[in-house]
Amino acid sequence: MNRKRRLARTALLLAASAFLLACPPPPRPQQLDDLQLMLASGVVADVTPRAPDAVAAARATQAEAEAAWEDGDLELSSRLSLLAQVQVRLAVALARQDLARERREEAERTVADSEAAYAEIEARRQVLETRLSSLWAYRRIQEEVARERAQAVEEEALRAERLTDAERATWEKNWRAQARTDAAEARRTLEVARMLGVADAYPEAERMATEAVETALDAADVSPWRIERPLVDYAVAQADELRFRMLTMESDGGAEAMAERVRTLAETYRSGFDPPFHVAIDPRGILLTLDAKSAELQIAFPEPARTALRDLRTKWTEDPSLLCLVVARSIDPECGENCLSQTSDLARLAAAEISPDDASDRIRSLGLGLVKPEEPLDGLSQTGAVRLEFLFFPRATPPAP
Repeated sequence: MNRKRRLARTALLLAASAFLLACPPPPRPQQLDDLQLMLASGVVADVTPRAPDAVAAARATQAEAEAAWEDGDLELSSRLSLLAQVQVRLAVALARQDLARERREEAERTVADSEAAYAEIEARRQVLETRLSSLWAYRRIQEEVARERAQAVEEEALRAERLTDAERATWEKNWRAQARTDAAEARRTLEVARMLGVADAYPEAERMATEAVETALDAADVSPWRIERPLVDYAVAQADELRFRMLTMESDGGAEAMAERVRTLAETYRSGFDPPFHVAIDPRGILLTLDAKSAELQIAFPEPARTALRDLRTKWTEDPSLLCLVVARSIDPECGENCLSQTSDLARLAAAEISPDDASDRIRSLGLGLVKPEEPLDGLSQTGAVRLEFLFFPRATPPAP
């Protein structure tokens, strides 16, 4: 009897299982299909890095909705699918919010950078306006000086026409000597401007000034006197303007601050080096002058100049902001054809006396040959005499590009 009952129950179970297997699963809710499409879209793939938690919550809810559908609870599956869709939209909104915040921060940084750049440009513009105003004022002064010089040349020419031949020859000799002196001064000023960095700051102006100075140096010896004077004056003006440009840098405090520093330096150097040097304020800096015999200098500097040069080397190298131009020129009218090369060699020799290797970028030498005969200082005879000039001047800072 019991055996029959067990067989009956087994048969009923098998029949129920067969019935269930024969029935198809319930249809998927439309909300679940929509959710699946949403999660498979590229939008969700893009927002996942920015809202990973919200996307993970939506996928977890999708899994619950799938399970409810498999269990046949279509209403619960639909509700869970709608909830997951809301979670997907929330993830997209959070990702967009995060992206908007990043873009806002980037925009704020860009605005801050732009404001800083504008402030820098405005400050630079004000500096340039100040420098331009100073330069135009300087040019107006130079133009007035040029007009006065031209008038003086014409007056001098009229006076020369009334001279006798002998007086005229002496007058022209002195005129040419002064022209050579002024052209040599322009050459020195140009070299000072180069050491201040004018070739980098104003390359075209430096080129034009170089041509003007070279033309003036040539004209001082070969051109008619009424032609050479304007050429020399133009060279002087060009070289002076280059130097003036370099002294109007904002960081230097302008030409006035430079002049004040030069006056202080002159007092310092005068107390320690005059004698054996003659220390004076030069329009370009402070000038230490020493007259000596060329033949002696080629062997060794005589005392007390040798000791003074050693002390000068120590003092100058202690101040890295100070530049030095060493100029040698003959003051002997019988200097000869090799005068220029001789003075160039002596200038290099004198520069080497005061310049250690680590200061070689702060010093230059310049030989001018015979500019004009002069009486040597300290009672030295004129034969074979040369004049060494050590011109010290502060650096100038080049403008920003």
